Amino acid sequence: MVQIPAIAEFSKQNNPHVRELEGGYTLSNLKTLLGNARSGKYGVVAINQRSKYIVEATLEAAWRVKSPVICEIAESEAKYCNMWPERLSDLVHEGIVKMHKKYGYYVPVCIHMDHVQKDLSIVDRAVKAGFSSVEVDLSKLSVEENGAKCAEIITRLHPLGVSVEVEEGEIGFADALADPNVDANIESYYTKVEDAKKLCELTNPDALAVFVGNGHGQYLKEPKIGFDRIREIAEAVNPLGVQVVLHGGSGLSPEVFNKAIDAGAAKVNYATSISDIFFAALPKNLIDEMDAKAVELKTARRKVLDLFETKIDALGNDILNGAVEAMVEHIMMMMEKGFRSAGRI
Repeated sequence: MVQIPAIAEFSKQNNPHVRELEGGYTLSNLKTLLGNARSGKYGVVAINQRSKYIVEATLEAAWRVKSPVICEIAESEAKYCNMWPERLSDLVHEGIVKMHKKYGYYVPVCIHMDHVQKDLSIVDRAVKAGFSSVEVDLSKLSVEENGAKCAEIITRLHPLGVSVEVEEGEIGFADALADPNVDANIESYYTKVEDAKKLCELTNPDALAVFVGNGHGQYLKEPKIGFDRIREIAEAVNPLGVQVVLHGGSGLSPEVFNKAIDAGAAKVNYATSISDIFFAALPKNLIDEMDAKAVELKTARRKVLDLFETKIDALGNDILNGAVEAMVEHIMMMMEKGFRSAGRI
């Protein structure tokens, strides 16, 4: 393995951008959260924070069931959700203060910049905003190119205590999606164990996202998740101090999550299901207006969120509190039955 420094503690002493709250509380990085998850045989959910109401629901659920949680936003989402690193960090830290005041205890929280692919400068922007973790997703490159670029970033971030997730095997692999016999051939597109291990040896990351039949968004049909491949990859990279990440969790059942976690997944990304619950709680006339704008702009509903933030804020407490509570109930259920992370603090 190349000499990339081990990750330091995420602390004010090591990182001037760390925000220390009452009692000395700070965010957790993936090294800590996922190491504990793997040894405890549970998974930690990472929820994409596409709205301040999703931030509220995510933290409320985590505090009610005493579960660690990861609040994340992808590079591609930040603009259309008006959720740049600075704003998300403020919202999450303010939310943690609120939860501590309400419940009298803390739970471990990580703020993660997901799928940084095009503008690598957003990594530094996230670090300066106080994030404790990032994912550098260069999975479209060769293992060697991916490794070289990620190694440079990890060498800079590890001394700050900021964890780094890398990705081998593009999630929702384009070649697989274009294969007319994809159902029969899907296993040939899974991340290869030797490639996963090589990337980890080149970069010394804290987490590794893999393709094992998973994909982003809601599934149009039952996916064929490669539990055996998760297990094989985990057995290869866990000795290197790296935990396996399963992206594309929306639409999967609690039983599927249980099997994935038993096989070795320690972090599970879960975005679309939560956004769908949020949208379902909004008035039909507003959804119709959002959909019309999306059609006009030839894009998806979620990609016009920033254009309707003021109208959503004006809906009133009954509607907004109902939307938050609906998301809270679902997240709690998944923490208890799917990720098995409830009661872990």
